[in-house]
Amino acid sequence: MSFFDKIRASFARFMSGRYGADQLSYAMVITALVMTLVGAVSRLGILTLMADALLIVMFVRMLSKDRYRRAHENQVYLEKTLKVRKAVTEWFNRVKNGKKYRYFTCPQCKARLRVPRGVGHVTITCKSCGNKFDKKA
Repeated sequence: MSFFDKIRASFARFMSGRYGADQLSYAMVITALVMTLVGAVSRLGILTLMADALLIVMFVRMLSKDRYRRAHENQVYLEKTLKVRKAVTEWFNRVKNGKKYRYFTCPQCKARLRVPRGVGHVTITCKSCGNKFDKKA
C-alpha cells in the first residue's frame, strides 16, 4: 500500500459517520470565494473576514455527525433556490442549443416551447394548454 493510499484510507476512516459535502456546502464555498475576491478588489477587510467565517461554518457542517439536521438544512436550501437553479439551467440549455432550436413562449399559458430552426412558418401547439399559434422558426 502506497503512502497516498494510506492517507486516503485514514481520511475515509475519519469521515466515516460524518455528513460530508452537499449542494449547500458547494454554494457556501463559491459565495466565500466571491466575497474574498470582492473584498480584495474593494479593500474591504470585513468581506474577507465574513468569507472566512462562512468557510468555518461550511467545514463544521461537513464534519458534523448530525446527518439528519444537515440533510434538512440542505433540503431547505434546495427548496428556496429551486426557481433560480431552474432558470439558470434553462438559460444554459438555451445557449447550448441555440443553433439547433428557436424558443417561443405560449401566449396563453406562458410555457416555453422549442422548435427546430429552419423549418419556416410553423403552427406550434402548446403541450400544456393545447393553444395553437403560428411563428417563423
